[in-house]
Amino acid sequence: MSISSKLFGNKLNDYFISLDIGSEVVKALIVQLDRKNERAFIIGVGKRYQKNENILIDVKDNFQNIVSVCAFAVDDAVKIAKIRPRKIIIGMDGNFVKGVSIKINYKRKTNKDRIGEKELKSIIAEVQRNLHENVRKIVQKKEAFDSDIFITHSSITNINIDGYKVINPIGFKGSNIEFSIFNSFMLHSHYELIKNISKKLNAELLEIVSQLYAVSIAKGIKNISKSNIILVDIGRKTTSVAVLYKGIIESVKSFNIGEKSFNHHSLSEFDLKATETENPEKRCNKGRMDESSSDKINKAFENYEILLDGIELSLEDFAHINLASFKILFYGEGSGFSENNRDVIIKLLSKRLFPFSKMKIDFIDYRDILKIKDKTNEIKDFQYINSLSLANFIFDKEVEEDQCNKILNNIIK
Repeated sequence: MSISSKLFGNKLNDYFISLDIGSEVVKALIVQLDRKNERAFIIGVGKRYQKNENILIDVKDNFQNIVSVCAFAVDDAVKIAKIRPRKIIIGMDGNFVKGVSIKINYKRKTNKDRIGEKELKSIIAEVQRNLHENVRKIVQKKEAFDSDIFITHSSITNINIDGYKVINPIGFKGSNIEFSIFNSFMLHSHYELIKNISKKLNAELLEIVSQLYAVSIAKGIKNISKSNIILVDIGRKTTSVAVLYKGIIESVKSFNIGEKSFNHHSLSEFDLKATETENPEKRCNKGRMDESSSDKINKAFENYEILLDGIELSLEDFAHINLASFKILFYGEGSGFSENNRDVIIKLLSKRLFPFSKMKIDFIDYRDILKIKDKTNEIKDFQYINSLSLANFIFDKEVEEDQCNKILNNIIK
């Protein structure tokens, strides 16, 4: 059954739940789709904190607790929306739903005939047959996963015919077709648990997708063929890093530092100028700052240095690429604090070795997701960007999904 028939079979199917299961916070949005005017509205918002023992690494042992937290978050959103949708999209912490981009080549028997719809379906079916094994080999090599993985979503992000980029192969000649396909995946055991969460919530599972991929689509990055961008999602306890190279998502990695690791005093409250970040103690020595404030500043610097170390390590596989041209985009619950200290981060980054010293930084604002409008006035900061992006992901699949991805998803289903 297609997304259209799932979402719009009756009036209730004009609504769905966007559920963001973080390592510490669960956020739920009730989304109303307006297909006629090609937009969507947030009509309910809910947020609940995970219990301390609900560490998702031990998700199997804490299943009932996690279900309970998700249910409370959804219930909170339903109270505001006054409607309970029967469909759900779920996004998870980057340590659990990861992503990898692969290239699969297909050689046609002849390059003289133009590609028709029937042949395109046959080509994509052949590509799909090889998809799981290709992803599994790369994941086992890069992620050191010993257990079986489950691909939760696949999307064709780029197509080349004999070296030339095309949007849709239909009507083109050529013999060598190269598909770039981004895949969201997770351990099969975790997939079964998340599928059971949707059952416990009495909601049909539409998608489980890498949140970083959903954010890239919401930001409009996916369709920019020459984009060189690093997306950094600073959560409560973990930070996830995605690399977009020439508009294609190449890598998603995570490490254990998040908003809780930062000193909760913004450096901006100390009126600390970027020119003074090299030696913050000197202001204390001049009597312009007490020792306690100086300690807080030093701790904040240390945390930002650790954050930048984690980003650098995540980019080790891209040493062959000129990263100096990349822009770093921060977002997530911890990025609001980081934005207050933008000048400090720029200064620390400039002191790093090339190419990091040349990178530019920016922050993704929830208002950047233009297709999703908030009717509740509850969404006012960075922490809902993942939830909004998941909502936007379903919206885009309904309104703008291209022919190749429609064929791929129909085959997978």
